[in-house]
Amino acid sequence: MQSLRRIFKAVESYSRTVESRFGITGPQLWALWALGRKAPLSLKELAAGMHLSPSTVVGVVDRLIAKDLVVRETDQVDRRRICLSLSPHGQALIGQAPNPAQDQLIKGLKALTPAQLKTLNQSLGTLVKTLAADKLEVPFFFSEE
Repeated sequence: MQSLRRIFKAVESYSRTVESRFGITGPQLWALWALGRKAPLSLKELAAGMHLSPSTVVGVVDRLIAKDLVVRETDQVDRRRICLSLSPHGQALIGQAPNPAQDQLIKGLKALTPAQLKTLNQSLGTLVKTLAADKLEVPFFFSEE
């Protein structure tokens, strides 16, 4: 329990710090970083890079566009495709902001051996079933988004 509490506390504290310092949520920072690495991206590509569903990411993107941190443009090659990229304000912000907590978590998971990852996944799956939480919708960590 202590380890789970520490993980939740670390992510919550990190998200609050980012929000108070930069005026964006942890998930918004994560989306900005993903776009900063590989833009332009479609919403579907951004969601895949964040390991989330497009329906989860659309609200985050809409808020970033409203804050003039992301721009939505028609792809010049395929006019049916909409691409997302950082605005100049978005580029400036990620130049000052820390790595998102979610990114650090994913890097940590990728550093595990396949056996460790399998064991962790099975153990977390058991906890989820014990809490009867396997049918719950799961938003971003500590976020209204």
